[in-house]
Amino acid sequence: MTDDQIRQPAPVLCQGPAIDTARQAMARLTSTQNVELDQPPALLATAERWETAEGTKVTFMAAHDRPMIDLVLRFRAGSALDGDHPGLAALTLYSLDQGTQTLSAAQFAEHMAARGAIVGRSLSEEYATITLRCLNTPGLLRAVSQALAQMLARPAFRAEDVAVIRDRIALDQGRQKLNPLARLINTTTAHIFSGHPYASHADAAIIGPLTTDQVRAFHAKAYSASNLVIGLVGDLSRDDAEQLVNDLIGDLPRQWAAQPPSMLTEQSALSRHIAHPGSAIQAMLTLAVPVLPSNPVYAALELLTEILGGNYEARLPQELRHVRGLTYTVTTKLRHSDAGTLLHVHWDVAPQYREASHALVAGMLDCLHEFGPTQVECDMAVNQIAARLHREMADSAELAATLATHSHQGLPADYLTTHLDRLASLTPAHLREVAQVWWRNAPRVFVTFGPDAEQSPLPTPELAQR
Repeated sequence: MTDDQIRQPAPVLCQGPAIDTARQAMARLTSTQNVELDQPPALLATAERWETAEGTKVTFMAAHDRPMIDLVLRFRAGSALDGDHPGLAALTLYSLDQGTQTLSAAQFAEHMAARGAIVGRSLSEEYATITLRCLNTPGLLRAVSQALAQMLARPAFRAEDVAVIRDRIALDQGRQKLNPLARLINTTTAHIFSGHPYASHADAAIIGPLTTDQVRAFHAKAYSASNLVIGLVGDLSRDDAEQLVNDLIGDLPRQWAAQPPSMLTEQSALSRHIAHPGSAIQAMLTLAVPVLPSNPVYAALELLTEILGGNYEARLPQELRHVRGLTYTVTTKLRHSDAGTLLHVHWDVAPQYREASHALVAGMLDCLHEFGPTQVECDMAVNQIAARLHREMADSAELAATLATHSHQGLPADYLTTHLDRLASLTPAHLREVAQVWWRNAPRVFVTFGPDAEQSPLPTPELAQR
């Protein structure tokens, strides 16, 4: 089958709706008569921000409804710092809780568990993140924070414990090779960031032969108080919050801070299929643009992403699932970093429609560039984002992570409270212009994972489905 035959089907829903039928139906309900349907409730999120003498940036929000705290410590100590030693950032982070100079790994775990404290860790290209959820009761928080401070500043890094963690990381990396979404993201990232430090996270096959001395040296440099941002939400006064932070970072190294990476450069387009047995194709189409969240353009990209595939009523789910029945799930995600922003479109589809569905999704993007969204789509997208933000803010752990992220990105302390107004001010004409400038000519990276099959054109949608 030729490419022209595969690409014949044009999008059915090339332009968005002019009328919000769901809102009209809701307006007729008795229960909504006193509800302002056109204006999402404001985000009441007043944060306080300061920088310690050691250079740590802290964003704090008091929440007195529950006697607990959620703490997010985010060091710029991600895999981008691995250099010629793949896995060094991961090995350092995941070896931290294997005991301190005064506690064994088992004793440290027992100390935290006995006090109901939950410690988490995660790694990305940019960050090594450590989280803490703990009750704020007399004596308990202090005991937990003292142990956490020891873990951060004086980890044991015993050779036998580090070796165990290294083996676990290698095992996990092997499992990731069988994870379709991980393969798609890693292949995409390796191409887009080719030659960039961020590519190390995607390119790392198996963790290298690292020594305990290398881990200690990495920790002494990267786990510095001046290389740290903190998000804190909980039942604390400002004075209590400052004291908690000072106790945690007091013994950390100082002075060193990682420099922001270079912005991504334009890469060539890519179309790659990773053959793997299965019953369906996992597909990902990605566009990369050199835009940071602090750029005013980012809000427009966020709204366009929501319009394209951020919810069930968005364009791609309606076209691929409702009209054509090609997939159960199609999603869009805006993935930001210090080097730029990636738009990921992810869907699954029958193997014979791999290329045709790619052409259809690309056509849907072209429709957005050519015609732009409607005002109804803009309003619906703002409402969807508002609902999601309200849900996230109700979770203090999510909120603490968001505060840390905004601080790292250089966004103002009132960013959350002003964000919905910023989105609502964007017009269809403005969004169309942004799509044309930033997405129209961006190289498209298309990666699929699944079985090989002879390619077929898409079935013609039934009129009843339109």
